[in-house]
Amino acid sequence: MRKRITATLLAAMMALSTAACGGQGQTQSSGGNDTIVIGSVQWNGVFSPFFYDSSYDSQIFSLTQETVLETNANNELIDNLGHIDEEVVGKGDNQKTIYTIKLNDGVKFSDGSDVTIDDLIFTYKVLADPNYDGMDTFRTTVNIEGINEYYYDDPNYSEKLDQVNKQAEEYSKDKEKFIEYLVDTKCEDMFTEVGQDPDGEDGPLTSWTDYLKDKGFEISEADAKDEAKLLKALAECEYETNKDSYDALSYYEEKLSKDLVADGLSDGIDVTEISGIERVDDLTCKVTVNGVDMNALRTLGLEPVVPSAYYGEGFEKGNLEGVKDKNDKPMGTGPYVFVSNKDNVVKMEANENYRLGTPKTKYVAFQVVESDQMADGIINGDIDIATPPASTETVEKMDNAGVHYDLFDNNGYSYAAISAKRIPDKNVREGLMHLMTREQAISTYYGKLAQVIERPMTTILPEYPQDAKEYWGYDPEKALECFKKAGYEQKNGKLVKNGKQLVVEVGVSDASTSPVTPIFTQMKNDMEKMGAKLNITDVNFSILLNRVNSDDIDMWTMGWGNSQHCDLTQLFGSEYTKNGGSNRTWIKDKELDQLLEEVRSTLDVEKRKELVAEELDLIMSWATYMPLFQRKNMMAYSSNINLDTLPKEQSMFYNYVNEIEKLELNQ
Repeated sequence: MRKRITATLLAAMMALSTAACGGQGQTQSSGGNDTIVIGSVQWNGVFSPFFYDSSYDSQIFSLTQETVLETNANNELIDNLGHIDEEVVGKGDNQKTIYTIKLNDGVKFSDGSDVTIDDLIFTYKVLADPNYDGMDTFRTTVNIEGINEYYYDDPNYSEKLDQVNKQAEEYSKDKEKFIEYLVDTKCEDMFTEVGQDPDGEDGPLTSWTDYLKDKGFEISEADAKDEAKLLKALAECEYETNKDSYDALSYYEEKLSKDLVADGLSDGIDVTEISGIERVDDLTCKVTVNGVDMNALRTLGLEPVVPSAYYGEGFEKGNLEGVKDKNDKPMGTGPYVFVSNKDNVVKMEANENYRLGTPKTKYVAFQVVESDQMADGIINGDIDIATPPASTETVEKMDNAGVHYDLFDNNGYSYAAISAKRIPDKNVREGLMHLMTREQAISTYYGKLAQVIERPMTTILPEYPQDAKEYWGYDPEKALECFKKAGYEQKNGKLVKNGKQLVVEVGVSDASTSPVTPIFTQMKNDMEKMGAKLNITDVNFSILLNRVNSDDIDMWTMGWGNSQHCDLTQLFGSEYTKNGGSNRTWIKDKELDQLLEEVRSTLDVEKRKELVAEELDLIMSWATYMPLFQRKNMMAYSSNINLDTLPKEQSMFYNYVNEIEKLELNQ
């Protein structure tokens, strides 16, 4: 790959493996004979290797970026912009790994300026910055010597951090501080406004006054109209009646940690460098990592080498506004130069300073195309490259049209997830797990093009437990038992607790065409028979993403893609429940955190397999995550593409993007 794409939401840049069929009369795409048109689902417009939050954005800026290493078709690291040597020194607690990174001489950015090791060090510094709030897990993934001292701007940060954690624990046990947390977070966003219906249209309550009265609390009519007084009353009510559903400890740990960071910067910059990153010369640096880490080489080698003069204009530690100013204008050493983003089209032009020579095709255009329209777009020649959903219907359509396509096992998977904040009772979550029947829905939609999986990890990784058995199983009777354990009872045809019906909302992007919709349709029918309700919300992907990140939905279905290793820290680690993280089930589990750390430090594959199997079982036990299926991906090409210019060896880890400078259109 030309850049590191971390585990993200449903991957848009698909890799290739098995060739299928090809050949039909040549057509011309909407881009003309000098433009490759790539179909894409709607992007967010954050084309930054630091701050993107969608793989549809990353597929665009990846053509402008490159990394020191890249992966080959077998997911092995190979040299790209340079080379990295690895040396383990010392033993036991004193063991360290030294990585010597050497960039190739003569590489230039697209503006013609020379690439130096300072540009890579700048990338590392941005990702380690105290105010970095993007998705990348660089600082916490690799234990670089001195990186936390840099982050907290304090050589003695560890003692102060211990004090912060101790204080956070004290605050979480103090009634006044707990209520203060509830007020500050508006009861974890349960409260939005005075006139809000607290349990929605389907519930019996019509006002916050009703809600408080139902819990045994009274509020005057005047106070009920005053937001501050109403919120204070609600916080006190939640503390007395529902305290265990909230997480004051995490709130204060994050808040006090941010305060510690701010305090470190308030008196000026004390720690200007990361001590474990040593500049050797214009093209070389050494990075010292504490201990041994299976991910360190991959992480160091697959971060982008960006032009520090461009992204770092006005940069100083603690202030990344200048870096964010370039979010919509990416630049790097890659084969193409960003030109514009207008009217659902991103246009890019060949980089004349590209180290491997100017690309054969002058322009690349990314065109927004709904996923269910991609196959027709390829067949009609409106777009040249796309990743239509690989259904039996699509395969038949492509075969009949004589379109060339490739199929491969996806290096990701689809899943359903539940917010443990919004549904804190594990019994309720277990009941929902028992109502997911996956096999029929997936086989009906995909046939042999997908398989149901039992653990939240792509099966193509060697650590996936191939003998994993179904954890929950579809069983409506057990589901009802779980709901009753949670305190629900069937009255007058409704499943209620304290007079409130069980109502759950699940978000599905493009529900009318999604293969998982039948799973939730069956769940909806089963819940209705019990007297509960499941509301299936058909929502645009970007809106669904925003709702998930703001904890505004009970349950959702999405997918992870481009998984290259078995480290699941970013998805399930406690640290990543914080803003900018990817753990949106909100579970914090110290036992899992320890297992995740053991996996990262275990180089023996067989031992690592045992640890991964254990941690995956633990994740399943939370009843917040149901892996649904792993599918085959399709990459389709219009007849405009000269198939002889595609890479000879391809896989999910290496595809046309890696050699796009060679890709040509038929003339």
